Amino acid sequence: MKELSVQSIRNILMDNCGIGSNDRLLVTVSGGADSMALLYLLKEAGYEIEVAHCNFHLRGTESDGDQQLVEKECDALNVPLHVNHFNTTEVASEKGISIEMAARELRYSWFEQMCDWHGLDWIVTGHHGDDMVETFLLNLCRGTGIRGLSGIKARKGRVIRPFLSFSRKEIEAYVKSHNISYRDDSTNSDVRYIRNKIRHEIVPRFKEINPSFFQTMQGNLDKLHEVEELFESEVEKARSSMVVEEHGRVLIPVSSIRTHPQKKSILFEVLRPYGFNASVIQDIIKSLDGIPGKQFHAPGYRLIRDRYNLILTQAREVDATRVVIDSDCQTLAEPVKMRLRCFDKTPDFKFSRDSYLVHFDADVVDFPLYLRHWEQGDVFMPLGMKGFKKLSDFFIDIKLSVADKEQAWLLQTGDDIAWIIGHRLDDRYKVTNRTKRVLEIAVDHQ
Repeated sequence: MKELSVQSIRNILMDNCGIGSNDRLLVTVSGGADSMALLYLLKEAGYEIEVAHCNFHLRGTESDGDQQLVEKECDALNVPLHVNHFNTTEVASEKGISIEMAARELRYSWFEQMCDWHGLDWIVTGHHGDDMVETFLLNLCRGTGIRGLSGIKARKGRVIRPFLSFSRKEIEAYVKSHNISYRDDSTNSDVRYIRNKIRHEIVPRFKEINPSFFQTMQGNLDKLHEVEELFESEVEKARSSMVVEEHGRVLIPVSSIRTHPQKKSILFEVLRPYGFNASVIQDIIKSLDGIPGKQFHAPGYRLIRDRYNLILTQAREVDATRVVIDSDCQTLAEPVKMRLRCFDKTPDFKFSRDSYLVHFDADVVDFPLYLRHWEQGDVFMPLGMKGFKKLSDFFIDIKLSVADKEQAWLLQTGDDIAWIIGHRLDDRYKVTNRTKRVLEIAVDHQ
């Protein structure tokens, strides 16, 4: 086991975290033994450091006492100090989250800002090996994937944690042997908090069974970290081979997921960044052998089980867009890029067979025209037919997905749908032998 020293911290920062000797560090100091040890070790190691302290005002005068200690020690060490005060309880109430989660979000957001504002390279925290073991047990109790079992990382983004191979006992011994002042957080002994219950009641039982429990767990977590790396590699292979992003959508072939031996894990990892949880993933898996059309939701996103693909899009808001096209309009840029022109029909005229370049009988079409999306109950008379058809049935006939159906644009004249852009003209507005003037509309669909 490494001895906690200036040299061991230098080696860890260089070898495990990739930190250079000239990098500028933001050290997060609460006033506890671990963060105070970190402050003194980094200062003695010669790194250029600044300190960030958060006062969450959760423990009254005790919180203020923590701040006063950090201020005193930073002044003695001649280290720049940044202090921020948070109304943690109010933020937690507004967001509907726990106080612990609110405090975490507040401090890390502020730490990132401090780095940007002051030109600092890394955020250094005092998380240690016992924190990592407790996090493992906490995640195991709540339920998690391989990522939650592999422990806290020594480096993640701009955050580095050089104490992960040391125990709380070793850190406390270090600060006492070097006469470093620190303060105990009284809430750390309150077993109403789950983490404290694990720390004070569960871990001691494991140590009764195995006196080397800390070292054993360090080895276990190292192995799980390697397993996570292998898993991530396989996930990336699956993602690159089966996930397609196009036009703001993510497409995942149903056949590829259905036949994958680890489909639940792969689909969870693909959809996790979009907020889909394990319960919804299980429902999606069940839908793979069901009837197409089922929809699943996560905050801001929607996934549709189509015939051939799982289609992920941003959640559709109510779209009341109704764009007016006047008779003198020649070009339109938004929401559909199109060109319009009228001309007299000549004997050699040939109407277009391109679904994005259409010809109408100009004397039948009434301006203004309108662009809008499909609505329930819409009907039209498809070119070549003499009866009406529901657009919903037409979309099924041409195998249009739910997402594509919702994105389709309709050209309306009066109360009639004259054209489903890119798909079919209405028979009532086509060019005939009696047509004298032609309205041509060309749509850029690239």
